[in-house]
Amino acid sequence: MEIFFSKRNKVYEIVERYLDKMLEAAELFKKTMEKYFEVGLSREFIEMIETTHLSESMADDIRREIELEMYEKSLIPESRGDILGLLEVTDEVMNKAQSVLYQIETENLEIPQELKDDFIKLIHNNISAFEVAVDGFRILFHNLKAVREKVQEVDKRESSSDRMERDLIRKIFAANYDIGKKILLKDLVIEIGNISDTSEEVTDRLNIVAAKRMV
Repeated sequence: MEIFFSKRNKVYEIVERYLDKMLEAAELFKKTMEKYFEVGLSREFIEMIETTHLSESMADDIRREIELEMYEKSLIPESRGDILGLLEVTDEVMNKAQSVLYQIETENLEIPQELKDDFIKLIHNNISAFEVAVDGFRILFHNLKAVREKVQEVDKRESSSDRMERDLIRKIFAANYDIGKKILLKDLVIEIGNISDTSEEVTDRLNIVAAKRMV
């Protein structure tokens, strides 16, 4: 097993900081959405979008630090590629979350009161999937066999998200909204669902990396 899997290795330490920052960004996203459901398209909501973006940008800075450290330590290309690939797809999850916020802001979206609970449940389910994926990333460094459990857990959350998305889209198109609003709301549902879809991509990669290390 290579040195980057050791807790004493600097790469491990920086990855831990990166994952902490990604979880912070995910929590900020959730709070920003909760604020949106509370006060709508307010100045406070817009400011929280920027705060979430700043947190995600700081995670990007840490990711570049990881990349530099790995190249300086001359890790085996395959191992370096495994970690870089995981970082890239993990970062993409928060890009999806950020896209949800910008979609609401730029399209000046107002979610009908009767749909808010459904949207909140969908958001919490998707962020939960990401949190489990991050746990799986951490576990990769010290308990390869446990990675499979996280893979299965994210898969369940992603499947649950798919069902919630279909139910919510049916509800949207059964309602008495104009067709333009229905399409915008449907697109928002799909974009939120992309968070768990991409979280599943993280655990798919984790599963492959873990399997290679256990051979």
